[in-house]
Amino acid sequence: MLLPLLLLFGPSVPPVCTVVQDDPTPAPVDLDPEGPDVPVLELDLKHAEELALLNNLQLRSATFDAMRADFMHLGSWGDFDWTLNQSLTYSEDDIPSSNSLAGAAVIESSSTRYSLDLTRPLATGGSFQAAFNASEQATNSMFAFASEQVNSSLQLTFTQPLRRGAWSEYATSSQRENDLSWRLSVEQERAARQDLILRVRNAYWDLVAAEQQREVAQSSLDLGLELLEKRQRELDAGVGTEVEVLQARTEVATRIEALLRTENDVRQRADDMKLMLFDSDEASTWARRLVPTTPLPEGTETDQVPSWSQALMTATDRRTELRQDRVRIDIAQVQHSRTLSEQLSGLDLNVSASSDGVDRNHNSSLSDTLGFEFPGWSVALTYSMPIGNRRANFAERAARIAVRQAVLNHDRNELQVVADVRKAVRDVYYRAEAVSASKQSLELARRQFEVEQDRYDEGLSTNYQVLEYQRDRVEAESNERQARVELAKARVALDSAQGILGERTSP
Repeated sequence: MLLPLLLLFGPSVPPVCTVVQDDPTPAPVDLDPEGPDVPVLELDLKHAEELALLNNLQLRSATFDAMRADFMHLGSWGDFDWTLNQSLTYSEDDIPSSNSLAGAAVIESSSTRYSLDLTRPLATGGSFQAAFNASEQATNSMFAFASEQVNSSLQLTFTQPLRRGAWSEYATSSQRENDLSWRLSVEQERAARQDLILRVRNAYWDLVAAEQQREVAQSSLDLGLELLEKRQRELDAGVGTEVEVLQARTEVATRIEALLRTENDVRQRADDMKLMLFDSDEASTWARRLVPTTPLPEGTETDQVPSWSQALMTATDRRTELRQDRVRIDIAQVQHSRTLSEQLSGLDLNVSASSDGVDRNHNSSLSDTLGFEFPGWSVALTYSMPIGNRRANFAERAARIAVRQAVLNHDRNELQVVADVRKAVRDVYYRAEAVSASKQSLELARRQFEVEQDRYDEGLSTNYQVLEYQRDRVEAESNERQARVELAKARVALDSAQGILGERTSP
């Protein structure tokens, strides 16, 4: 696949020198294990990112983490849902009398009891309860008010802590903590997304770089073959030497080896990309040959590059590490606030109202109860004070330290962001200048090679010197391609340092 040009110095031009004939230059082989006839997938940078965001398993796991945290947050508000309890009990008893005043020799009784209560915790830290009870009793005792009677009662109770555990800041702290945990997981998903885009873009430019280096290696080999053919013709014409042909042939063999290395590097870089782009282990998926189509940046313009102070302002707001740190500080503060409340002594207010009804008839008993014909009410204050309270005191100290630690971690990461932003901005300017310098070096290397070739033709230089200048030209071409790749990656790093990777078009 790579070098049919080697036949140029084969049988069509019979060599004069036995050394040249007996030492043929090996032709490289195709390193693709799937062979030459494999499906080709052309990828621009945007398409590669879309595939990764759609298929990457690590990002999908982070998305599920965020969804799970959201469900936990929404479900935590169920702590304030109503709770309904009901019970129905039937019983019969036969009790022998122990004296003549029992009302019968054997007291026979039966009862049916029904109870219902509704309870709801309140966001103020208190609770509300409504409890209804009804019972129907039958007995053969002559001293009973009636052989059959129905009792019913209704009780409404409101309880409110006034110190420990009081008010919404404490009562809803768990819900606020779950909300912050959800926000943290969303930011972690965003971090995973940005990290994936960073790795995809770098891998894409690495693949482009490998392709470019393969082109350089192929071009270098073509130059070597051209020079070898020329030296062979000179030897055949009797104006060249065997040493010059051997030098050219050795150089060709070295460049074939370099081309094989670049071929292998292209295949490896493509597999690195596939690992991030696809979620299947099918052979047909991995056999596809990736062909990057987004060109390397040509220009070295830096007009759209922000100053490091502007980039820092963006990074302070958008960097996912700092956003996560701020959420962790809020979580630590919520936890600390809860421990402060738990240090206090308890003072609870309890207010209740009740109504009862007794009658032979169900409707009359229920009507008396619901109409509050026989009402009752009470108000109570309950005070409690833990002695020592060591658990709550030390828990508060630990929570206070956790807040300080979260703030310190945020401050430390802010310093790292400053360093990252300054480096990223500086690297873009440096890489842009390096591209400009490498282009000038390439142009000069090309001119030097051409001049040295002309000098050789006039007998003013040696074959070795021509090869040296040819190598310099190849190296300059390789450096120029690599400089453009590094510029593209520097721009990616700048977006990453600002925390906007994948969230706007890169300059």
